[in-house]
Amino acid sequence: MKPILRGTTYHLRKRVPQRYRPVEPRDTVWISLHTDSEKVAKAKAPAAWSELVEAWEAKLFGKEADAEQFFEAAK
Repeated sequence: MKPILRGTTYHLRKRVPQRYRPVEPRDTVWISLHTDSEKVAKAKAPAAWSELVEAWEAKLFGKEADAEQFFEAAK
């Protein structure tokens, strides 16, 4: 996972896996890593992606409350 610098902040850009298309209409997601440090961004990227995937999983199984917690954690 390679973070991308947009302006002064690093972001993670990933394609949405087909499995999650029923709960995520976008083809690509951008996740802000809230840092201007590439080193910190590289460390944060896997956890941010993991939280987003967990949120999609929760939504797939109808657990909206859990999904919202994971979405907040991914921010």
